[in-house]
Amino acid sequence: MRIVVLALMAWLLAACNTAQGVKKDVGRGVEVTGEALQKGGEAVGGALNKTGEVVGGALQKGGEAVGSALKKSGDAVQKVVE
Repeated sequence: MRIVVLALMAWLLAACNTAQGVKKDVGRGVEVTGEALQKGGEAVGGALNKTGEVVGGALQKGGEAVGSALKKSGDAVQKVVE
């Protein structure tokens, strides 16, 4: 009977250690996944920021070109009117 009790206790101890190991592995996996998601988010944010700067610069240059063309057209119309 003692052998059965000792075997059962050993099995329970091994099961507890295995469960703790699984919990640690899962915890570490979650931590690594979180770090990877954070780095990915930072990379996407940086890329979007750079894209926004490029688009903003292009829109500004386009606006300046349109403004300049309208001013020249206005000046030409003014000369014709005079």
